[in-house]
Parts: sequence; C-alpha cells; structure tokens
Amino acid sequence: MPFNKNVKRLTLFFAISIIAVIVSLLPLPGLSPAAAKVLGIFVFAMLSWLTEVIPLSVTAMIVVFLSALLLPPEISGLKASYFYSSLSSSTVILFAGGYFLASGMQKHKIDMIFSKFVLSKTGNNPKMVLLGLILTTAFLSMWMSNTATTALMIAVSLPIVRTISKDDPFSTALVLGIPFAANVGGIATPVGTPPNAIAIQMLLDNGYKVTFSRWMMWGLPIAVILVIFLWWLLLIIYKPKTKEVILKIESVRIGWRQKYVLTIFIVTALLWLLSSVIHLSSSLIAFIPPVAFLSTGILNKEDFRTIGWDILILVGGGICLGMAMTKSGLSDWILHSLHLSNIHPLLLLLILGLLTYFASNFMSNTAAANIFIPLAIGLGKGFAPIVVYIAIIASCSMLLPVSTPPNAIAYGSGAVETKQMARTGLFMGIAGMIIAFIIVNLFKF
Repeated sequence: MPFNKNVKRLTLFFAISIIAVIVSLLPLPGLSPAAAKVLGIFVFAMLSWLTEVIPLSVTAMIVVFLSALLLPPEISGLKASYFYSSLSSSTVILFAGGYFLASGMQKHKIDMIFSKFVLSKTGNNPKMVLLGLILTTAFLSMWMSNTATTALMIAVSLPIVRTISKDDPFSTALVLGIPFAANVGGIATPVGTPPNAIAIQMLLDNGYKVTFSRWMMWGLPIAVILVIFLWWLLLIIYKPKTKEVILKIESVRIGWRQKYVLTIFIVTALLWLLSSVIHLSSSLIAFIPPVAFLSTGILNKEDFRTIGWDILILVGGGICLGMAMTKSGLSDWILHSLHLSNIHPLLLLLILGLLTYFASNFMSNTAAANIFIPLAIGLGKGFAPIVVYIAIIASCSMLLPVSTPPNAIAYGSGAVETKQMARTGLFMGIAGMIIAFIIVNLFKF
C-alpha cells in the first residue's frame, strides 16, 4: 500500500510539473517571456499547494529556486539574491520571534497557567465556561501557533465534555468553540497566523509600512466581534441542557522559569505594540525571545529544532511568489486579462474575498493568501485594503476538517461531526466576510 501511494504521488507531481511547463510555453497575447515563466511557477505552486502532493514548504522552496534560476536572465539588473531575501525578510523574522515566544510559553506551561486562571473565574455556569474556553483560546492564538493552542485547549476541554450527557448538544459547542476561536484569534496580531505576515511583507515591498499596532487596529476589533458572535452562535445552535459544568484543570507550579517567560512575553508584546512610538521595528524586537530564552536555558537545542521552520519557509516562499509575479508583470497581465482593474474597488474586494474564502476551505490558508494577495497588489492604487481583507478572510475559512489544522484536531477528537463543523463554519465565514469588510473600510491606509 505505501508503495502504491508513493507511486500515485510521484505520478501526480510529474503531471503537475508538465502542466506548469505547458502553461509557461503557451503563446498568450501580451504575456512577456518573464511573466510566462512566472505563470508556470504560479500554476505549479497553486496545484501543489491544493493537492499537497509534496509538503507545502517544499513547494515554497521550489518557488524560490525557480524564481532565482529563471528570472534574472529575463529581467535586466535583477539578481538571484533578490528572491533569496524573501526567506529572511523582516516578516519571516517577526514570525520566527513569535514562534520562539510561543515555544517558551508552551514548554513552561504559561498557556496552562493562563487557562487555569481564566477558567477558575468562570464558575460552573455552562455559558460562562464556554466563554472562558473561547476567550482563552482566542487570546493564546494571538501569540501562539493556532495548531498548538487548539491541541492544548482540546486537551483541557475533553475532560469537561466527558462529564456532560451524550444527548446534550452543549458538548459539541465546547469542542467546536476551540478551533473556531483559534482561527479568528490569530487574526488579531501580525504573529497570529501566516497570512497576516504575508500581507504585511507584501504591503511593505510595495510602499505600505504596517506596524504591529496598526495591524491590530484592523485585526483586534474583527477578532473580538467574531469571538462574541461565535459564543452567541454556539449557544443558539447547541443550547446547553446541563445546569452545571465540572472543571478539572491541572495545577502548574510557578517558579522562576515561569516568571521569567511571562516577563519576556509581556515585554515583547508591549514593545511590539509600541514599536511605532519608540521607533524600533517589530522584526528587531522579535530577536528578544530567542536570545532571552536560548541564552538562559529556557529553550535548548531540541526546542530550537522544533520551531516551525517549515511554516517560515512556506511564508518566505509565498512572499517570493508575490515578488516574482509583481516584478515580471504577471499580476498586471492577469488583472488586465480578467478585466478586474475596471471593477469598482469595493466590488473587487468582495470578489477576491469570496475567491479566497472558497480556496482556503480546501487548501492551506497560507497557500491561498500566497495566491490571491499578489493579484490584489497588481491592481495598483487602492490595493492595500484588499490585501488586508484577503489575509483576514483566509483565516475565516473554517467550513471543513481540512480547512485548517485546528479544525482537523477538533474533528480528530471524535467529539464533532463534519456536518456540525460545516454548519457553524458557514455562519462564521459569512460573519467574518461582513465584519472584515466593514472594519477594513473604516480605517484609512
């Protein structure tokens, strides 16, 4: 069986590669040689990310390799190092700092301490317990990996679920609330989820500097409103029958390591929020967690190896694809061919948002952002709100177990069914598109 599976994957990989080569050789009107090559790279990346025929990060590396190999001969003055820089961009460094911060918090159970504190304040009222789980998950996912946050909070919630009668729909609400809160919580900060980082870097590359606090002006209100909506929605769909919920949360000893990690977390978060005031870049501040943790033994070599390097490469590869599409003129060509540049900006925002939402439900939200953000940038003037909207909508796509890793974890617990996830996820997606549309258009760029 494993052999047959590998043969199928290899066959699919070669088929995708051949399709990409054929597309790059098509005599399309108005397409320059450089843009034709990038079109082939774009098709290869899109199909590979959609099918996951090879790991997502490997596809990202191939994108960087092909861009650096094929484009410099076609574009005067362009060097291969231009594309390599995508892997060490300020946004990748910022995201790496977030990973180190999250790793320290997770290893020394700061996340568990926070969970215990919040849930100890909710009492035994089912509605308040659900709110406590949702708020805790959303807050942690602002700073930690959504996947790690969901894994932690599912472990916290399952013992509670087991105390509830099987015919009580509220048990479904407790489990579903966690992945959905993790998905929307990540919207709030630049380090919350990869699409945010991709949007910030591509905006920076095109003349729009988005600080940590400025992103939170858009992301935090959207996340807060969606969290409240999620709580209300779950209580409507899965109204609790039980009158009391029994909470059993593991106690964590608070020693100097926990205090030290919490101090670094607070300092880093405050500096990120004040970066525009103190005139320090967010990426420079991102060096604080790794230096503070690795130099004191809070994190060791093994912890260093477990940092999400594959996600960082995926983010860098997406940034590289955007650079290639913009530099070669492919983005302009696609928009001109589809006549999108003549559509009213608000309508265009909705169209690209819907396309992103659809794609993100069936592929990685990072991959979807990598595909649609460069198209938005090709619009020229007025593209910034659309870029932010696309990044946010990518995180609102939570229809199926395959839509996001948090969804997959919740589904894997066996406590929810696909139809339950799809029903709630559809309402969350619609609410996300409407709320994000309003918030993004309220703030000037």
